[in-house]
Amino acid sequence: MINPVKDIQILKDVFISDLYCVYLQDISAVVISDLHLGFEEEMNLHGLFLPRLQRDHVEKMVDSILDRYSPERIIINGDFKQEFSRNLPQEWDDVNHFIDRYRKETELVYIRGNHDNYLMTILKSKGLELYDYYETEKYYIYHGDRDMSFRKLTILGHEHPSIVLRDEIGSVFKIPAFVYNNDDKILITPAMSFFSSGTDVSDSLLNNEHFTPVLKNASKKFRAYGITEDFGLLDFGYVTDLAQKV
Repeated sequence: MINPVKDIQILKDVFISDLYCVYLQDISAVVISDLHLGFEEEMNLHGLFLPRLQRDHVEKMVDSILDRYSPERIIINGDFKQEFSRNLPQEWDDVNHFIDRYRKETELVYIRGNHDNYLMTILKSKGLELYDYYETEKYYIYHGDRDMSFRKLTILGHEHPSIVLRDEIGSVFKIPAFVYNNDDKILITPAMSFFSSGTDVSDSLLNNEHFTPVLKNASKKFRAYGITEDFGLLDFGYVTDLAQKV
């Protein structure tokens, strides 16, 4: 019987989780990113009709996070919604449903992502704010679409990191992943979105094909931790070594 690895501690009080979050034990907070609520409706507008799975997927994950960690706050680190240029009806519904479901259980802290241009309109109607970053004595948290430097432990989203594995017949498997750079104290979280396949870290981080400007100033010593269905979190080692293997 295999016991999946649910958490891996990477620093004192800092745990990455198979629930796609970072648990910051000392401040009783979790960090999640890239939920992309309303994704299905935006795709529908472009002629791709998808079943509405995103909200249920996200809320099932958040329910599990609350059950396991009982955090005093959830920090949503950008791209809470999908559409750049307006608020679609599904986004109004999904965002309001999320807020109403969780705001009595925990404090909700929203950080602006590049998809969140009009999110403030919805948040304001609920008496909530939208911040550019969240910072404590030990942590500096922002989405990553802008270069706002790195310091302390910097936690980013935006990149949608994944590990891409290929077998001998050419099949491709994508595994959502955390990537952590101990030299520069940068941690990138996987997307919580059901529909996000993720960015191959072997290409994006090593060949500067990433979407995150601040990473161009970071070292290449990223370690990848994949989220697998059967084994939970797996340490795949350094991205430089992983690139040579695949």
